[in-house]
Amino acid sequence: MKFIISYLVLWCVTLSIALAQAQPTWVSTGKSPKYPQELYWVGVGQGMGAKALDEAKAKAKAEIAKQFKVTVSTKSKLVQTEKIVGSSALITSDLTDRIETEVEKMPLIGVEIAETFESKVTGKAFALAVLNREEFTNTLKTELDGEIAKIREKIASGAALSSKGDIGSAINAYMEALAIAEEVGPKVVFFNIVAKGYTLPEDVRPEFIESQVRDELSMIVLKKAGGDNQKGKIGDVLPEPLTVQALCNGQPIRGVPITFKAGDEVVEKVITGEDGLAKLNYVVQALGIKGNKAKVTATLDLSRLSATLRSELRNITTLSFDIAVEGIGSFACDVEVADNDITDGQNAMLAKMVVQALEKNGVTVQRNAPIVARGSFTAKEAGTVQTMNGPLVLQDITFEVFFINRNTQSVLSSVAVNTKGLGRDSEEALQKGLNALRLPPAKLSEAIGKARLASAGGGSATKR
Repeated sequence: MKFIISYLVLWCVTLSIALAQAQPTWVSTGKSPKYPQELYWVGVGQGMGAKALDEAKAKAKAEIAKQFKVTVSTKSKLVQTEKIVGSSALITSDLTDRIETEVEKMPLIGVEIAETFESKVTGKAFALAVLNREEFTNTLKTELDGEIAKIREKIASGAALSSKGDIGSAINAYMEALAIAEEVGPKVVFFNIVAKGYTLPEDVRPEFIESQVRDELSMIVLKKAGGDNQKGKIGDVLPEPLTVQALCNGQPIRGVPITFKAGDEVVEKVITGEDGLAKLNYVVQALGIKGNKAKVTATLDLSRLSATLRSELRNITTLSFDIAVEGIGSFACDVEVADNDITDGQNAMLAKMVVQALEKNGVTVQRNAPIVARGSFTAKEAGTVQTMNGPLVLQDITFEVFFINRNTQSVLSSVAVNTKGLGRDSEEALQKGLNALRLPPAKLSEAIGKARLASAGGGSATKR
């Protein structure tokens, strides 16, 4: 009798273990009748080892994200994007890739681990992740509504600033609105892939915002306010500053950048004051000279505009100042760059940079000339910088060009430039710093002018 009872107890225990270990159907099918696919996204993950269950949960959630990517790649071309977000290339360009990028960044709010299963026989763990479709799309819709409200707020701010004459800030506000619209567009298309019925309103589409910006730009005028038709020698500061005034409907525009150029080189960027004026104390340069005439252009340049809008703005706001350059004669100098701390190739690269910069300024580069443009290079490690790709070495680099009288070794003038280089090691950082070196046009022109004057007997020099 005792034997029978013991046997029955053992049989019950064995049966209970077997029942407890019965594998849920969702482990093999990826589906659960509790969570029908028309109402839920479902993902199943599997894990092994010490953290098997954690691994299974993470993989189950990732499986839902993977389903989004597959859906995007198969359905994105079927969505009528022009009706939903408009026709602007800011949104439609590379749209599928941008939607997939948004999906990767998108937090899957509302994902739950509905069930788990751990097999005592195999040691494997399984997790069932579910995401309620309606709750997810409602959350996404709320987010999109919030982004659209931000766009409208920026547009309203732009209009208010414009009415006060603060055109620079107004355009910045419109460009911020445009940036939000550009980012929200792929999210709107994604919403219509996984659900239906969300359209980007006409008044927040990029084409509408750009039309507002064009309206602002069309009212801008740049006019000369002084400094035209002056005379001066290369290297001299003109008696009167080159002055422009930015206006909108006759009112001064403050806080906008004016770019002054000599030839193709940027001389300086000057921000307009409360009176809309931007003034440049110009050192006469050999850049942009034809005959004995030089031209300096001034342009209102808003870097946040798209390339098309910037081009349109340049076309309506570019002015030129005429300068009669006096005392233009031939000026020749030799170039020497030889530093033992860098390679022959790097020395040659620096020498070529100096030669090209001098020739742009009308200097004849000639071997054994009485004036020598001598390059001096120094570099030192300035520590390391932590980046996403690991630590990088930082090099601090200084390059100076001295204009020297060959016979007396007197320094007539000089110009210096500082830059930094980042690389995986010192050599790479040094090379990147060398590649970034550019002699500043205005300071180089001034140094050439002083050397020209001193070599002609009209200036002082210091012994080197």
